[in-house]
This record gives sequence, structure tokens and C-alpha cells, in this order.
Amino acid sequence: MLALATRVVSDYGKVLAHVSPGVSGLPQSLLPYPKERIREALRFLLHEVAPEHPELREGLARGYVYLAQFVDDADASVIARGAAVASGVGSDADDAEPAMRLINRIKAEMELALEELAGTA
Repeated sequence: MLALATRVVSDYGKVLAHVSPGVSGLPQSLLPYPKERIREALRFLLHEVAPEHPELREGLARGYVYLAQFVDDADASVIARGAAVASGVGSDADDAEPAMRLINRIKAEMELALEELAGTA
């Protein structure tokens, strides 16, 4: 199980290395595995390996929380259109509100992930 979890997290890390850190609403299709599989692998490694390695634990925890940034591809498109409106590039103001709702949902999921991690500390 350790080798499989390590592989899943390593592949996820490669994806994270290629995305901009401040971007909200990344397409889930970028992920090498389903979100739940990555989440389980991260939880396993946090529980089994990380207690003796605080720097590893911190990286795994960040990856766990950041997983919420990956949303359905259609939702990622809505967020991208809303971001275009906010930056002055997009012209349809109706795109802004649905994007903000999705971003708020992502933030709530990130908060929940932090709470989950606090419960396992």
C-alpha cells in the first residue's frame, strides 16, 4: 500500500508542479487519478509516514488542501470566464456571479480539508 500511495501522490505532485499556485478552479481532467484516490493516498501517507517527518507532513497537507482547487471541467470553464470578466478581458458580466459561487465552494472545501487534517493531527 505504501508504494501505491507514494506513486499516486508523486504523480499528483507532478501535476501541481505545472499549475500556477494562485489559480482557482483547475480542471479535474488534469489529475492523474480520481480526486478521492489522491485524497486517500495523501491521508494514508500523512498517517503512516509523515508523523516522523514534519516537512513531509507539511507538503502532504498542502497537497491535500489544494486538491479542492480541482473541479469538474465545466465548472473550471465557468470560473475561467468569470476571471476574464474580473480582469476586464471578458465582456459578459453574467459570468461573474456563477464563478464567484464556485470559488466560494472551493474555499469552503479547502476549509473542510483543513478541519479534517486538524482532526488527524
